Amino acid sequence: MNRAALHKSLRKEEPLVSIIVLNFNGRSVLCECLKSVFKTNYSNFEVIVVDNGSTDGSCAMINKGFLNVQVIKNQENFGYSKGNNIGILGSKGEFIVLLNNDTIVHPSWLSKLLIGAKLNPECFYQPKILFAESKIINSAGNLIQLFGFAFPRGIGEPDTGQYDKKCEISYASGACVLASKRLIKKIGLLDEGFFTFYEDVNWGWRALMLGHKSIYVPSAVIYHRWGSSWGNIMSSKKFFFVERSRLATVFRNYSLCTLVNAFPLLLFIELLVLLYSLMNGFASEKIRSYSDILKNRKIILGQRIELQKKRKIPDSIVLKSFSHELDHPYLGRFAKVASRLLRFLSRIAKPLVK
Repeated sequence: MNRAALHKSLRKEEPLVSIIVLNFNGRSVLCECLKSVFKTNYSNFEVIVVDNGSTDGSCAMINKGFLNVQVIKNQENFGYSKGNNIGILGSKGEFIVLLNNDTIVHPSWLSKLLIGAKLNPECFYQPKILFAESKIINSAGNLIQLFGFAFPRGIGEPDTGQYDKKCEISYASGACVLASKRLIKKIGLLDEGFFTFYEDVNWGWRALMLGHKSIYVPSAVIYHRWGSSWGNIMSSKKFFFVERSRLATVFRNYSLCTLVNAFPLLLFIELLVLLYSLMNGFASEKIRSYSDILKNRKIILGQRIELQKKRKIPDSIVLKSFSHELDHPYLGRFAKVASRLLRFLSRIAKPLVK
């Protein structure tokens, strides 16, 4: 067999992977991202950039420098969920990767992720994510806390190999997540009710309820310029989106029995979050998050009813993939106190989860 025939044969054994990069005015980071993707040592992939109405010349840059990239131009900013869904629906791959435009990938990232995915295509997969140009961890797998708070494991820690064991996590980070198209058909596309933040949390939580896990693969590595779109500190606008999405996710995903049993604790948590918002100047955004939930209550309730009908796994089992801790830089000086309090409240709430 000659070299060309051998290469063609090997490509047939490699499933096609669609790498979807969502972009909105990200020209300054997108170029480096695409350059790194095309240095990937896995050969059978297509790259789709979904542009959410950029005005910074992103599309012109792609057309000039990356002729083998498919560009889907949206006329407006549809947000993370709808933008990526458009990319998924326009893809041809057996496997799908959603990749942030502010990431740089290691050459072996994709082949490492696919080792497990080809054997078990019924799970989500996430690589180790380091901060750009550093050995500091951005995410060693993402976790959901019992009361709906979500955070990246190990964030801010130097990478000394402490998270080098492949393991199950609560959900895969939206910065880089791989899934088979077969799995996406089973659990559904990203929820377009989430314009930004918690799209990946809700996707992973929904998958757990339907019997599908998320796996952290430390041998696959990417680098992330975290906060290039929204900044890496909590702002009032970000706080509104995060809290609105957290509340909607908790209400939709927990069973009625769990919501009723844990209601006093959930209410207490809301009072604590409200206090936090007052102390940090986010009170109006917190109130607005309640207003938005009430405004969209019929839609959220309808989604809840549909999801609970499809549920296969009870909350008591789903909870095994969750964390009682909460370690996130957004908490700042409140981090230690909040983590201890939430750990204590989680122990009380755990027997109430059904």
